[in-house]
Amino acid sequence: MQEKRNGTDGAIRGEFRRLTGSKMAMLSMVGLLVIPLLYSGMLIGAFWDPYGKLDDLPVAVVNEDKGARMEGKQLQVGRDLVDELKGNEDFKWSFTDEKEAMDGLKDHRYSMAFVIPEDFSQKATTLQDETPQPAEIQYYVDDGYNYLTSRIGSEASESLKTKVGHAVTKAYAEAVFESVGKAADGFRDAAGGASKLADGAKEAEEGAQRLRDNLAKLASGATELHQGVTKLAGGATKLEDGAKSLSRGGVTLADGLAQLAAGSGQLKSGAAEAAAAAGKLAAGAGQLAESGQTLAAGAESAKTGSANLADGADKLAAGLKQYAEAHGGMADDAAFQQLLAAAESVAAGAGQLKQGTAGLADGAKQLAGGQKDLADGAGRLQQGIAALQSGAGTLGGKLAEAQQGASKLASGAKQLATGAETLRSGLGSADSGLLQVTEGSSQLQNGSQSLASGLIKLQDGSKELSEKLDDASAQAAEVKGNDKQTDMFADPISVAEHKLAGIPNYGTGMTPYFLSLGLYVGVLMSTIIIPLRDAAGEVRSGWRWYLSKLLLFAPLVVFQAVLVDTVLLAGLGLKVPNAPLFYGVSVVIGLTFMTIVQFLVTLADTVGRFIAVVLLTLQLASSAGTYPSELLPEWLQRIGEWMPMTHAIKALRLTLSGGSASEIAAQLWTLAAYAAVFVALVLIVFVARSRNADRWRTQDSSGLGGTAGLNA
Repeated sequence: MQEKRNGTDGAIRGEFRRLTGSKMAMLSMVGLLVIPLLYSGMLIGAFWDPYGKLDDLPVAVVNEDKGARMEGKQLQVGRDLVDELKGNEDFKWSFTDEKEAMDGLKDHRYSMAFVIPEDFSQKATTLQDETPQPAEIQYYVDDGYNYLTSRIGSEASESLKTKVGHAVTKAYAEAVFESVGKAADGFRDAAGGASKLADGAKEAEEGAQRLRDNLAKLASGATELHQGVTKLAGGATKLEDGAKSLSRGGVTLADGLAQLAAGSGQLKSGAAEAAAAAGKLAAGAGQLAESGQTLAAGAESAKTGSANLADGADKLAAGLKQYAEAHGGMADDAAFQQLLAAAESVAAGAGQLKQGTAGLADGAKQLAGGQKDLADGAGRLQQGIAALQSGAGTLGGKLAEAQQGASKLASGAKQLATGAETLRSGLGSADSGLLQVTEGSSQLQNGSQSLASGLIKLQDGSKELSEKLDDASAQAAEVKGNDKQTDMFADPISVAEHKLAGIPNYGTGMTPYFLSLGLYVGVLMSTIIIPLRDAAGEVRSGWRWYLSKLLLFAPLVVFQAVLVDTVLLAGLGLKVPNAPLFYGVSVVIGLTFMTIVQFLVTLADTVGRFIAVVLLTLQLASSAGTYPSELLPEWLQRIGEWMPMTHAIKALRLTLSGGSASEIAAQLWTLAAYAAVFVALVLIVFVARSRNADRWRTQDSSGLGGTAGLNA
């Protein structure tokens, strides 16, 4: 019978039949209602007003201050502070020694410890010193054990600092008021001194007039001296330029003479070599002249012999011709003809030899004359080279002396240039100094005139000062500081705090963050009990299938939001400007979270829950629930702008602080947009699965938890 029912019931009726058919399912639904309350209620309750219970926080105070004297009064800042703390209920104070305080801090019997050092009052008295030393209260806290305690302790130390500063400044103010009374007597004495000052100012005015006249003379003489020094400085500049040029020329001359001296040495050496060569040349030329004379004599003899030979050859040739003519028939005699031809050839050669020897004799005579001239020139050359050698030695010595003189000239010119430069620099400085003296004397002359005028005013002012000091003495005598005046002197400024929203405590401020977290966790935990993926009855359409889940899930989320809001309002005393609006905003936030988580779980079951947890972690880090978003890393700020919990927290904050309806509506519309997107997505999933609905039908209608038995 039951199976038949499951086969005919629709998905919506099947879901409710399955819910009402199991007591365990009903108990599970009741348990789901309190999950947001467990998270939000317990967290908000635990952090409701931690600063309102600081009087239970144990704090040790150690006073080692030995006191000091200030303006003749005993100052016990440490003792006064301890006395004030004994009547203070901000913390649970324990007044002990340093060892007990440190041991108690290590054993966590004390949350903080304040130690007032022995020189505390002594340093407080340095307020009037040129280098005052701040008095320090030593503050100890185990921030590793509880970091929040260190922040609370830091605020407490600032409070103690203010109280101590007030006490020290008050003591200083009392001393100041006493000093004002003493100043009244000083004013009377000063009034008498001011009267004497007026008389002295009159005498000083006469001296200033004489000073002005003498300064006028000084200015005139300084001007004339300045003009002379200016001309002298111009001459010194020219002298410096000439000395520098002379120095450079002396250096160049010394270098040239050095090179010339080196060349004269080479000239002397070459002259010696030339003298030796000239001696050899003269000797050779003499021998050559003698050989030339011998050659000329031999040539003359050869000339005579060749002439005789030519005549004999001619005579022989003529005799042979005559013999041939005398003895006929010789023309056919071959031997005779050869002898005749030879005789004619010899006669012809002898004639040529006669001419050649004649030319040779003439050339030999000329050669002998030239060689004699050469021998005479070589002798004279030898004598000239000897004289050159002697002159080159003398020239080298003189050039060495000239080089030394040129070096001394260059050095002296350099010293002269340096001296001229020093002279020019000194004259320039003297010129500047005289110019300053001239200007200064003129200014002094003008100033002396102003001084005379000022002394006249001083005389008048001194009389007025004497009168005013008498009045000030009377007024200062009337100043007597009382306790209210010293308190005002010590603490002249107060801070008035104006809260725009009036959030009463820490719990109220953290409610938006913890409530959003509780609603999200409640939705996420509900998906473990409520079946979101199967079909409890016949699936006629995808949207009906989705509606069967929505009618089961949405009322649970609404009840969760209403329950946790009721406990916060009635149980913890949360104050809200508009309670219905607070309920409505919480419901919208819960339903928005429901659509997101429902889609993830419907789509991917356990993997979807894992993604939902990751999304929760990301939202907790980026939604600025605890610290302002400006303090978060930039990438988290960018992510936080797109997280639904960011807008949920903003909507709750605006609701608790009485924000405008338009601001709250803007955040709710953003959440509604998220909800619409995920409703459409989950509806698409159900419509797609409705085509194969039998695969998603559960075989167990006795309770919830319903993905058991599914293949996907």
